[in-house]
Amino acid sequence: MTKIYHYTKLSTAIKYILPTKKLRTNSLSQTNDPRENQPWAFGGVNIDYKGIYPNTYNDKTHIDHQYQLGKEIKSRVQIICFVHSDKRPGFENEMMWAHYTENHEGICLELDEKVFLNENTNIPIFQLENVTYGTSDKPWLHWNRSRNKEENINNFIQAGFKSLVLSKSEYWGREYEKRLLILSTDQHYLSIQKSLTGVYFGISMDANYRPAIDRHLNPKQTKIYDLYYESQRINAMERKFEDFRPSIMKKYL
Repeated sequence: MTKIYHYTKLSTAIKYILPTKKLRTNSLSQTNDPRENQPWAFGGVNIDYKGIYPNTYNDKTHIDHQYQLGKEIKSRVQIICFVHSDKRPGFENEMMWAHYTENHEGICLELDEKVFLNENTNIPIFQLENVTYGTSDKPWLHWNRSRNKEENINNFIQAGFKSLVLSKSEYWGREYEKRLLILSTDQHYLSIQKSLTGVYFGISMDANYRPAIDRHLNPKQTKIYDLYYESQRINAMERKFEDFRPSIMKKYL
């Protein structure tokens, strides 16, 4: 069973994710990668800016409309970010704990990938693929004037999605990221009702919040784990439901 992992702040998990058993997509503009959250503009062939923006385009506004088209392209992609477990268990990623769980105070959700996809067949998922790290060529926008703007944008994304949204600088490589992509301007909510197999508590998570987490979980389906640091790596120890005592492992190792 292939597992994927989603790191989140404790407040987000308790208020939104666990009560609803849903993960929300976000726009690329909301990521922390400057390649994605900064304005986009593309070189291209045969792009009909005058036809796309008839009321505002002229020679002086050409660059502005390059960025406007880039903004529209970016807005057509919704994502959810996971950590894959191809090389090592996804819950061990110390950098992800530090960046996305408020310095180990949040939690990490473990999902069965196959079950997750099966329970979301009603969602128009475009891809669920690993991110690659390193240099990549910037996509070139080939415009077909016999098609409308929406068709051209969708064709561009479908042809170049690997370099557009599944390629990042080598410095992000330790994230071992896997991305779910949906071609839409609207946010979507994906169910984890059947696929949530594990919840890992951050090393610095306040144990007083445990009851607020346990009450939303099915012990027959989902296991819960405390984490502790030993031999230069994060390790996991399964806990019993409704056992709210502080972890001994955290205290003495």
